[in-house]
Amino acid sequence: MHKFNSIISVLFFLLLLLSCQDNTEKRYTIGFSQCMMDDVWRQAMMVEMNIEVSNYENIDIIVMDAEENNHKQIRQIRELIKRKVDVLIISPNESDSLTPIAVEAYRAGIPTIIADRKINSDEYTSYVGGDSYEIGKMAGQHASSLLPDSATILEIWGTKTTSPAIERHQGFIDGLDKSKGFNIISIEGKWRREIARDETEKLPSYENIDLVYAHNDVMAIGAREAIIKRDSSLIPKIKIMGVDGAFGKDAGLEAIADGRIDASFLYPTGGDEVIKVAMKILTGQPVEKQYILEGTRIIDKPTAQTLLLQSDQLINYQNRIEQQRKNLESIVNEFSILRHSLILILLLAGLLFLFSIYIFYINRKIKRRNSQLRLKNDEIEHQKQQLIILNEKIKEVNDQKVRFFMNVSHEVRTPLTLIVSPLEKWIKNVQDPALLADLTRMKKNTDRLTRIINQLLDFQKIESDKTQLNISNKDIVSFTTTVKSLFDELAETRNIHYSFTSNKPSAQLWFDADKMEKILVNLLSNAFKFTQDNGTIAVDMHCYDEKISITVSDNGTGISKDKQPLVFDRFYTDSSDNKTGTGIGLHLTQEFVKMHGGKISLESDPNKKTVFTIEIPTGKHHLPEYSIIENQNKILESDTESIIDAERTREITARKYNYTILIVEDDQGIREYLSEELSENFQVLTAENGLEALQLMEKQTNITLVLSDVLMPWMNGFELCKKIKASPVLSDIPVILLTALGEIDQRMYGIAEGADDYIRKPFHIDYVKVKIIRLLEERRRLQKKFMQTMQTGGIPIIENNKKIDSSDEIFISQFISLLETSYAKTDISVEKLSEELNISRVHLYRKIKEISGLTPVDYLRNFRLSKAVELLDKRRFSVSEVAYQTGFSSPAYFSKCFKDVFNMTPSEYMEKK
Repeated sequence: MHKFNSIISVLFFLLLLLSCQDNTEKRYTIGFSQCMMDDVWRQAMMVEMNIEVSNYENIDIIVMDAEENNHKQIRQIRELIKRKVDVLIISPNESDSLTPIAVEAYRAGIPTIIADRKINSDEYTSYVGGDSYEIGKMAGQHASSLLPDSATILEIWGTKTTSPAIERHQGFIDGLDKSKGFNIISIEGKWRREIARDETEKLPSYENIDLVYAHNDVMAIGAREAIIKRDSSLIPKIKIMGVDGAFGKDAGLEAIADGRIDASFLYPTGGDEVIKVAMKILTGQPVEKQYILEGTRIIDKPTAQTLLLQSDQLINYQNRIEQQRKNLESIVNEFSILRHSLILILLLAGLLFLFSIYIFYINRKIKRRNSQLRLKNDEIEHQKQQLIILNEKIKEVNDQKVRFFMNVSHEVRTPLTLIVSPLEKWIKNVQDPALLADLTRMKKNTDRLTRIINQLLDFQKIESDKTQLNISNKDIVSFTTTVKSLFDELAETRNIHYSFTSNKPSAQLWFDADKMEKILVNLLSNAFKFTQDNGTIAVDMHCYDEKISITVSDNGTGISKDKQPLVFDRFYTDSSDNKTGTGIGLHLTQEFVKMHGGKISLESDPNKKTVFTIEIPTGKHHLPEYSIIENQNKILESDTESIIDAERTREITARKYNYTILIVEDDQGIREYLSEELSENFQVLTAENGLEALQLMEKQTNITLVLSDVLMPWMNGFELCKKIKASPVLSDIPVILLTALGEIDQRMYGIAEGADDYIRKPFHIDYVKVKIIRLLEERRRLQKKFMQTMQTGGIPIIENNKKIDSSDEIFISQFISLLETSYAKTDISVEKLSEELNISRVHLYRKIKEISGLTPVDYLRNFRLSKAVELLDKRRFSVSEVAYQTGFSSPAYFSKCFKDVFNMTPSEYMEKK
């Protein structure tokens, strides 16, 4: 094998040697630091350099543009020095600044050519450039021949710190006829057309100017533009001269040829000469210290036209030469390829033969190796399948445990309801202090059990990514004060110094009240749990413009340094103390804080001080848009909020109402408890599931409201609600869903199916009663008001201090227009109405409820009744005909609905009329 590799290496070496034998000529790199590149004279210089470079095949040229920046040019020259170019060409921006770096390059052993502009040292290899002094002197002599005595000359300098500008000025002064007493005005154009134009515009007057002398042609053009802008009639009077005579667009030759300037003085670029000098250095030929370019002369209009033609021809010739050179290179390359083809073919044939032997050898070896790998792969695949099956089993068992755990948590809410509601009832009625204390203690522990269950369910929702925020803008200071007060009695009992401070009396914050309460309660519960009697617990709030900071501190047992990073991990508990817990409280707290876009941190010095700090940003830009609910629908309000005060509650629940309530609940204990309690105020019917409830409703026509659990066998509460609202006969019956499920999306789903309200377990029985009474009384009041409003031609809306928005007015008008065309159809439903309006059923429910106070089903039924009243008043149709003409499914159902609203049957109404 080693021998084979040696043969391959020798063959490749021979191939490389043959392919490189004609490329032994040494290559050179020339570095060129140009002070600027956007000047036409320097562009002409680059053209000449490139033409000359094209004559040599072994030269690479690196051109860098300093853009008139001394510091940049110094950096670029240092880079070229570091790259060790063979020759360095420098056209310095300013002599004083560039002299040190040019000398540094020269002393580093790099042959250095100074082009065009000079440096303040003779430490360079050679200088190539024109005679700026001679050009200036020639310009001065020419100006003297054109001007009378005491004439005024405007001299436009280049950059005054550059050698060409200084020499052209001095030559011009020396060339002027001193006997004529010329007046000279000087401005600095810095070699730029636009700067020369701007500086010329600043002159107060051009009336006395007889001649403009600019140090280059583009500044002369700029001065002419400024004069034309102010007074074009002065142009024939003022002579304009420039320097350079470069070819190119808007350059000196073109400007002279078209009459924009009167004369220029040729300043050769020397681009070809610079390359020639560089090649002499590279080939070891002697070079002179200075190459002063010859050929300076005055250029007038005829001369410029001639030179332009010549330059065009030269460029054309150069292009043709360049094309021929490329063609020649292509031919040489093709010849070289053909010359080596035979050798390459023989080498490739030899390589192919050797490779065939090598491939045969490797193929045998690979087959043996593949056989071994297949056996190993089959073994690994078998192990992989076993792991997948085992992993699936573990996942399934884990999911079953979680489902069982959470189902148990849900189920605990039902017996909790049967404990909490009687407890609350006894607490209100018991007079014995000792018994009241026991009952209160029991109530506190049931509340604690409820909080633990809620924590477990919150944990499940977070783990399954189902938790959403119900955001509202509230006073966080007032809210925190309220939560803090929940522990006042405990602090007093244990003699704990317990305080709350805030740097502001109030501060608005967007937050979820339920989750913020859980955050604070968790932190305070932990503080009281780990603080000894007579200790200190403090809640401090600092309100800033960009964030709200809340700290909960105590002087309890604290948390050791090594355990502090673990306290927010789920299921983490510290086994070193005697305190027990689920280990999810702080984990939930951290997750809820993160959902608000905030962060929570911990600092603890055991047995001295422990501080939890929450920071939540103000505003709502950091919150998910779908979570922001500024005005929540009343149906989704927290069940813990009081509807009316205690005295009013007693007054309402003490009366007997002529309503029949159907209780649908599969749990016998809850069903019997609700039946017993609600019988004090209503007629009560019961059913064990939705299917049984529907069968009962078909027989009983006097059911006023359905109070239904959600999770039931055969037919759940959602399905029951949907069936009721889809039935033309039953759709007017309100439905309240009663369940242990608390997720917002489940509650929204219930509303989408037509539920009129939603009550969570465990519940307060008086709350349930008041909900039912207020719902039915409000529906009756709204129905009567609806009929009165519709009969007067108005649009029913909720009574409030707020005028209905124009967008809502348009919406309700569209809804009524749709009812006008479809109310007589017996199959019209809320689903079809929402489809016609191109909105969801939930959105339609919310809008109609918000504007009118009625559900869409009630609105449609009352709309039909208003139309029925109009027909009855005409006395042209029977009751049955009116029922069918207004979309009711039967005369009996029509009579029932009519009596519910008007307290009389349609026949009685006609007799009364």
